[in-house]
Amino acid sequence: MCGIVGLWSATNKIFNLEKYLDNIRRMSEKLSHRGPDAQGLWSDEAGIALGHSRLSIQDLTVHGHQPMSSPCQRYVLVFNGEIYNFLELKAQLEKEGLAFVGYSDTEVLLAAVCHWGLEKALSLFNGMFAFALWDKQKQSLTLAQDRAAKKPLYFGWVGQDFVFASELKALKVLPEFSGEIDKEALTLYLTYNYVPAPYSIYQHIYKLAQGATITLNADIFIDKSCLLTRVRHYWCAYQSAKKQYQQPFSGSYDDAVNQLDAHLVDATKIRMISDVPLGVMLSGGIDSSTVTGIAQSLSSRAVNSFSIGFENNKKCEAGAARKIAGHLGTDHNELIVTGRDALDVLPLLPDMYDEPFGDSSQIPTYLVAKLAKNRVTVALTGDGGDELFYGYRRYFSSHKLTKVNQKIPELLRWPLSKVCNSIGRLSRCEHKFLQHAQNIAANHPLDLYQSRISKFIEPHRLVKGAEPVSLVNIEQVKALDIGEPEFNMMLLDYTSYLTGDILVKVDRASMAASLEARNPLLDRRIVEFAWSLPTAYKYNQKTGKTVLRDVLARYVPDELMNRPKQGFGSPIKKWLSGPLRDWAEELLSEDKLQQQGLLEPALVRYLWEKCKSNPKGRHSHLWTILMFQAWYQQQGVAA
Repeated sequence: MCGIVGLWSATNKIFNLEKYLDNIRRMSEKLSHRGPDAQGLWSDEAGIALGHSRLSIQDLTVHGHQPMSSPCQRYVLVFNGEIYNFLELKAQLEKEGLAFVGYSDTEVLLAAVCHWGLEKALSLFNGMFAFALWDKQKQSLTLAQDRAAKKPLYFGWVGQDFVFASELKALKVLPEFSGEIDKEALTLYLTYNYVPAPYSIYQHIYKLAQGATITLNADIFIDKSCLLTRVRHYWCAYQSAKKQYQQPFSGSYDDAVNQLDAHLVDATKIRMISDVPLGVMLSGGIDSSTVTGIAQSLSSRAVNSFSIGFENNKKCEAGAARKIAGHLGTDHNELIVTGRDALDVLPLLPDMYDEPFGDSSQIPTYLVAKLAKNRVTVALTGDGGDELFYGYRRYFSSHKLTKVNQKIPELLRWPLSKVCNSIGRLSRCEHKFLQHAQNIAANHPLDLYQSRISKFIEPHRLVKGAEPVSLVNIEQVKALDIGEPEFNMMLLDYTSYLTGDILVKVDRASMAASLEARNPLLDRRIVEFAWSLPTAYKYNQKTGKTVLRDVLARYVPDELMNRPKQGFGSPIKKWLSGPLRDWAEELLSEDKLQQQGLLEPALVRYLWEKCKSNPKGRHSHLWTILMFQAWYQQQGVAA
C-alpha cells in the first residue's frame, strides 16, 4: 500500500519549482508509514507536482516505481491500492498488442487508461484504489476512488493551491494550511462517531466519495467554490443496489450458497497474489473465519493467522479464534494484551487518524495489525459481511421498533413525541426519551434507524453556534423507494458506516504498522450479488448472515461457530472509572472547553459528572467527546 500527494499551483506563471518540490517532499515524508520502501517526486511547468510513498507489494523492481509515466508520455500517475484483476486485464491488453516492461498492477492501470480510456478502464477495475492522473495533453487532473472508498483521498484548497493527499497530516505541513474546524463536520462526528464524506474536519478540505472521480482543469482556480460540483460517479452504490434489488437472484437457497462460495473463493484467490508474505486477521467471527477457511483451502502451506484478546475479559474471542485456527491448520499467532498495553496506544491515535474518530475498537485493531506486521506485509480481513448479509444486532431491534411504530396512529405520533421530548429534558434519562421521541415521530424506517446509529440525538446542542445537519446518505437511500426496511438499513450502512468508520479504522491502523489490509467480502461481484439476494436468504428470526454461515460451514464445523456475536471494542467504562479518570478530567475541564470555544462546557461537564457518579452513565458517548478533545489538543489547530 502507498501514500499519494499532490499540489497544483494557482499561479503557475510564477511557479517556484524548488519551493513546490520541497513541499511535495515534506508531504510525502509525512506518509512514510504508508510507504516506507521508496519515495518518488515529479513536477511539471504547468504548476503541478506529485509525490508517492511506496510500500512494495507487486513488482519489487524499479519498474513499479511511481510517479509513473505512460509509454505514450501523455499521462503521469500516482496510485495507492491494488487492482486485483490486473493479470486478467494485462492478458487482454497483450492480446490487443500492448507490451509491458514490468509486472506491476500500476503499469496495467496506466496501460488500460491509455488504451481504453479512463471511463472504460474504471468500469473494468476490480480492486481498492485511490489515484491521481495528470493528463499532459488536456492539462487536467483526475482523482479517482474505488467502489467502497477503501483507500482514503482528501482534496481541497490550501491558500490559492489545489491539494490532495492520502492523509490529512500531509496537508498540514503546508505553510498556508489554516486548520479551521468545520462545525457541520464536528456536529456529524458527534452524531456518528466519525466524520462522513464528503466532509473532513477542516473547512475547504473534502473526502472523495466511493465510486467517484473529480476532474479539474485550470479554470477551477477562477471559482474555487464550485469544487464539489465537479465530482462524478462512475459507479453509484445507490443505483447499483436498486438495479440488483429489482433483478433479484432467481436461484434456490442452495444455489445462492454455492454461488457465494464460488465468488468468495475467487475474490480471496486474487487477493492472495503478492510478492511479499501474506496472512489473515482472524477475530473468530463469521466473516474473518470464512475468509481464513477459504484462504487456507487455497494455500499449499499453513497460512499465517493473527488474533488478539484482552486480559481478564469475558467477551474475549481469542480462545474461539485459536480453536478455529487449530481446525483449519493455520500458523496461528496470538497476543493477549493488558489494559496497560491498550492505554499505551491512546497517545498515538490523534496522529494516526488525523481526524476525531470515536470507535474504541481502533485500539485493538492497531494492536493486531502491529502483531501481524511482525510476520507479514499483507493481511486479509473480513470487513463488509455485516453490512451486506444482515450482521448487526441493531437491524433486528430496529425492525421490531418499526413494526411497533407502524401500529401507532399518525394523529398520535406528534403529540406522543412531544411528551417524550419534554420528559427527556426534565429527567435523568434524557437520551433514552429523546430517542423514543424520534422513534415515535419517524415517518420512514430510516428515520427510526437514525436514532439507533446516533451517539447524540441532538448533537448541534453540544457545538457552539451549530445548526442541525443530517447525513445526505439517508435521503439518497429513501429516494430509491425500496419498501424493505432491512435492505435500506444495510445499504445506508454500506454507504456511510462502512466507509466512514470500519474501513477508516482498518486503513489507518494497518497503515500505521505499514501493513496492507485486503477485503475479499468487498469484491464488487460479492457486493452486487449480496444486493440481489432475497432478504430471506440473509436472516431468519434468530440470526443474520444465514447464507454466509452456510458457506462457512463448508470450512469450519458449526460447533466452533455456534456462539453469540461479540464486539471488538475496548472496556471504556472500566478505563474512565480508573486509569483514564485524570486524563478525562483534564481534557474536559471547564476552563479548557471555554478556551477552545467549540463545545458547550455545561453540557459536556453534565455528561462527565453523570458518568463519574453513575456506573450506567453514557460512557461510550463521553468517549466520542474525549476522542475529539484528545485530537484537538494534539493537533494544536486554531478554532
